[in-house]
Amino acid sequence: MARIEKRGGEDVVPRTDDRGRTIDIRALRHTFGTHLSKAGVPLRTAQAAMRHSDPSLTANVYTDPKLLDMAAAVASLPDLPLGAVGVRAAAAN
Repeated sequence: MARIEKRGGEDVVPRTDDRGRTIDIRALRHTFGTHLSKAGVPLRTAQAAMRHSDPSLTANVYTDPKLLDMAAAVASLPDLPLGAVGVRAAAAN
């Protein structure tokens, strides 16, 4: 007989592996959503993979922003040609 617990108002059937570790299926969905985002999967594709009707559920509930690599995201932006702007301004004077 499976043990049923209440978490967040929902019935949850925790699973335990052979080493006694508990597996929470809801937590695995959060991990799945976060890994999709970290992999650069477009939001609409992640939404479909997770079978969500609303993309904000995928982005705001099932993706943990603390685990996303913000430094790499900023580093991937192209360099701005700031030096070229100053050169043109000097040439115009």
